[in-house]
Amino acid sequence: MTRRRILILNTAVLTGWALALYAAWLLGQRKLAATEASLQLGAMPLFGSWEWHFEPDLLVPIAVGGLLIAVLPLVAARRRWRWVVLATALGGVAISLALAFAHSHPLTWTDIHHHYGDPIHYVDDAGGASAFLETYTDIQATDHFAIHLQSHPPGLVLFLWTAAQIGLKGLIFENTLALLGAAAAIAAALVIARDVAGERLARRAAPFLVITPAAFWHSNADIIFGGVTLAAVACLILATGRRGAKAAWLTVAGGLLAGAALMLSFSAALLAIPFLVVAVMRRRWRIILAGGALAALVILLPLAWGYWWLEGLHTTRDRYYAGVASDRGYWYFLYANLAVFALALGPAIAVALARLRRRRMWIVVGSCLAAVAIADLSGMSSSEVERIWQPFMPLVLLAGCALTRPRAWLALQLAVAVLLAAALRVQW
Repeated sequence: MTRRRILILNTAVLTGWALALYAAWLLGQRKLAATEASLQLGAMPLFGSWEWHFEPDLLVPIAVGGLLIAVLPLVAARRRWRWVVLATALGGVAISLALAFAHSHPLTWTDIHHHYGDPIHYVDDAGGASAFLETYTDIQATDHFAIHLQSHPPGLVLFLWTAAQIGLKGLIFENTLALLGAAAAIAAALVIARDVAGERLARRAAPFLVITPAAFWHSNADIIFGGVTLAAVACLILATGRRGAKAAWLTVAGGLLAGAALMLSFSAALLAIPFLVVAVMRRRWRIILAGGALAALVILLPLAWGYWWLEGLHTTRDRYYAGVASDRGYWYFLYANLAVFALALGPAIAVALARLRRRRMWIVVGSCLAAVAIADLSGMSSSEVERIWQPFMPLVLLAGCALTRPRAWLALQLAVAVLLAAALRVQW
């Protein structure tokens, strides 16, 4: 492709990206004007409120991001693979902390304590973990139960309750979980990319997993769900490319992690699509069966204490449509969700998707986009996808491997992230 054609393509995609966001905002204003209900979206179609605050704290993500833009492409190109994975994961933690600092103090930036940490009292109120599981679906259907808990299986609450029994609790512990989730998601995405598309493309994609507007929203439990789920997908995909004991151990680890992910979030099931695509392509039917059986075993185990995963999913759907989702509606957010997803990925990734020509990388990126499409069509995400769809984002960010002169594109990504930190206030 000639430079002229590349320039035209880049300009067209960036213009389309900006117009798509403007259209989502404009249609959102009309929707707000046409409804009498409170949609709880002060920054329509984003959750939060627009509050410009140009303060010295913004220099922190600018400085950290600038350093990462200068260093990461060199590390990704020249260092040994294990150091590339480590540096990229640590870089993701650094930019997440820096953006959080610019938004609020880093020790108060997570919503996990409010939505999951405080409600661990439900476990004690029920009489312990077993009684909590037995009655979870019943209390999930009550109005006084926190909306975040109504929307998820009981896995994270039980984990936090168990951790609290040995003294691991509070904001620092919960912030650490979020950052570990971000690091695990980034590392897992890199491992998947290397195994399916090759090390060269994975190295080129690495910096784009770090410098992304999505990092602004690494302050909630969904990034923990993403870390666990993508770690499961990575283990299972690695298993499809190996034989013998390695394949067996990876299948066991991946299957158990997949079950754990399903007990954290119902949407984790959609990230089975990238694994299934790769496993079918490689004709590793035993990995599919064994990994699926182990995941099923994990979600069947709580039946011994009265919790049935499918019943929980059904209750979640009922509660979702009985709440604000019924006011928000379906058709507008069918479009707006995708616009917000494009914002979280950033303009560089929009261009990268248009320029990506590598079939094996498209296997990873495209299968994840298919999962996003299903999530959107399901109607179970009426806004707040900048948070809810965090588990899908790392695999789509791998498209960044298609971009040449990465530092200029990374600078554009950083500019959008800092702009969000300066303009948007969120409660998580």
